[in-house]
Amino acid sequence: MNAAYARDEEVRDAIRNDARIKAILPIGSLEQHGKHLPLGTDSIIAEHIAARVAERINAMLLPCIGYGISYEHEPLFNVSISAQTLCMLVEDLCRSLAENGVRRIIILNAHYGNEHALLSCVKELAKKYKDKGMLICSITYSLFLEEPDHAGESETSLMLAIRPDLVRMDMLGKEDEVRQKGYRDKGRDSKSNDIILSRITLLPGSIAGIARDGIIGDPMMASKDKGNALLEEISSKVIKMIEEVEHAYEQMSKQDKDRDDLYMQSTKDER
Repeated sequence: MNAAYARDEEVRDAIRNDARIKAILPIGSLEQHGKHLPLGTDSIIAEHIAARVAERINAMLLPCIGYGISYEHEPLFNVSISAQTLCMLVEDLCRSLAENGVRRIIILNAHYGNEHALLSCVKELAKKYKDKGMLICSITYSLFLEEPDHAGESETSLMLAIRPDLVRMDMLGKEDEVRQKGYRDKGRDSKSNDIILSRITLLPGSIAGIARDGIIGDPMMASKDKGNALLEEISSKVIKMIEEVEHAYEQMSKQDKDRDDLYMQSTKDER
């Protein structure tokens, strides 16, 4: 159910009929994605994956937050918000959803620059709503990719599958065929390279420092077929993660209740 297009009665009935209904909040960014992809690439991908997941698990799809923490793209174009602003917005949305009876909130993030702020935010929210039966989980889809990139093979393939009309492969030239030099070392394993890259790209202006045109990866290797395969793989893994996180949360909640009941009984016996 897409909350933006649903009527009040539909939404309230869905919440009333399913105490465990999930709300999925996609979050993207507005930032450069090379010469061939639109500024809203992350948001477009976040919305699409969130919609696929919501349909398959009968969840409520919320409108996408289209701005993120993108200072790493300076001086290339980006419209950024601070970590504090992002966290305050997420906290307000979670509070409002809780007031409307939603107890399961899944954040589907498509911009790596948002991840650390979102994890910190979710940690604080979990503490705040611990006694209210709230599960709030943040998932960054790129963690499921074998080799995350920026406007490279993976993101370009996803966009070719989702919105091919917005992809300008004709804007790429011969100089775009060989990339990822300067931070990837053949003497290191790919996991170490990815960890180093993930830390470097948190720094303001780092993307342009690595690649002048803001592309990390090889977009020339992208295809619609690869994009469709990635969409299915990512969607399935996101759903699996949601199921496992919810199961773990419910197990922990049961253990907490059993412990509290035992404590109350022992206190009563002492009296």
